[in-house]
Amino acid sequence: MRVMHLFSSKTFAGLERHVEELAYAQTEKHDVQVIGPANFKERFRANYKVINTNQWRLSPILCFQIKKAIHDFQPDIIHSHAYKTTAIISKLKNKEFQHVATIHGTKKKTDAFEKAAFIFGASSKSLDNINKPQKEVLENWVDESRFYNFEKGSPQRYIYVGRLEPVKNPLRLLKAWKNINHKLDIYGDGSLKSKIIDFIKQNTLTDRVRLMGEENDVKNIYANTSGVLISSDREGSPKVLFEALFCNIPVISTSVGIMPDLLPSACLSESNDESFKELLEFAIPKMDEINESCTPLFNEAKTKYTLKNQNERVEEIYRTLLSNASR
Repeated sequence: MRVMHLFSSKTFAGLERHVEELAYAQTEKHDVQVIGPANFKERFRANYKVINTNQWRLSPILCFQIKKAIHDFQPDIIHSHAYKTTAIISKLKNKEFQHVATIHGTKKKTDAFEKAAFIFGASSKSLDNINKPQKEVLENWVDESRFYNFEKGSPQRYIYVGRLEPVKNPLRLLKAWKNINHKLDIYGDGSLKSKIIDFIKQNTLTDRVRLMGEENDVKNIYANTSGVLISSDREGSPKVLFEALFCNIPVISTSVGIMPDLLPSACLSESNDESFKELLEFAIPKMDEINESCTPLFNEAKTKYTLKNQNERVEEIYRTLLSNASR
């Protein structure tokens, strides 16, 4: 099977790691090519062809480049990630491939996705507006190879892992942290970085909150961690959720994306500042109890939500589409 993955992005975060890991897992049995921007090439282990997919979606140059890449590679499956690349593939005529698309968050505009032969959604909410039966929730996963010899260590801090962007709302977390006397480490980068630095200084949080930047070795992120904190306005199926549970670390989150489908109610708040603040003030003193209540989730993360298992689900859809097309 020849599989092509396409994505467009300006930062390397959860979606990009999702594509990287899935594409690499598929290289074990298939010919795989990833199409994406130049600045991520060195991060991908699968065959990677550079195309500036961050161009305007309707750019004739971009459409020509993608058509030529398809002609040269001759894929059986094209798997597009998020709206932009899905829209480009959906408009192609005389398709000699099967088109699979993944919605990584929640989208109001879904017309391009509905033209794909099959749609994966990061959560049930991701698929709410999709009016076709060829769809399935594909939860994120843990690439077990990245956690070889991982040791949890002694819990000493709480962590935030994600882009420093408004949709992730890290400022909500900092507002709630003003009255919490524990260490908080923030991993990631983004447009809110300067505002976060100012907020930390203005609210005398420098002794409790550290900006850690980006960390390539994920084992280092989760070591010595009491809990992972997610303060987002919107989510899909964030990788940090499954990695934390895989490492036996509880997750405290707003009730967005796949969170209410997995996490106990004691770990969830509404997606507003006051509710999240109340949740942290309630939950953090009870982390031992919450940790105990999450034991079934920890076990499930190690058995169900692995890259190997989830890739097998994806490949089964590929095979079914190709089999149906050949009849």
